[in-house]
Amino acid sequence: MNYSVGKPGRIFIVRLEENEDLLASLGSLAEREKIRSAVILAIGNLKQGTLVCGARKQTLPVLPIRRKFDRNHEILGIGTLFRMGGKPKVHLHTALGRGREVITGCLQEKSKVFLISELVVFELLGVRAIRERDDKTGFSLLKILQDDPSGIGPDAD
Repeated sequence: MNYSVGKPGRIFIVRLEENEDLLASLGSLAEREKIRSAVILAIGNLKQGTLVCGARKQTLPVLPIRRKFDRNHEILGIGTLFRMGGKPKVHLHTALGRGREVITGCLQEKSKVFLISELVVFELLGVRAIRERDDKTGFSLLKILQDDPSGIGPDAD
């Protein structure tokens, strides 16, 4: 087990409107506000997107099961944001529901909002972690960096 210790920073309440891209909007917020690490909660509606819903087989490299959707669904999501190559990288697992249909997976690519979606972004200060592409799996995985002995890292105030 590897871990990094941090502390809470700013909290952002975000309302996304019809046709906004949920993932791109989170990336833009992180760039504008210089967020390096965060936890994300999401509720609302999406009308278009792609989920990765597991692996086709338990072999490497992973061949993901991709499920596209193009009708409105209620969403409930939780995820993280860390930097990858200096840019924000969102990892958001989402449950989507429409009538009796429920699908769960990792939200990928473009994701268009239907009506509104609400996000709460909890900034994490002092966390020493990034995302890196893993050649064995083909995924962008979390990498914990060597922790600052003070336990609060370089971006804590």
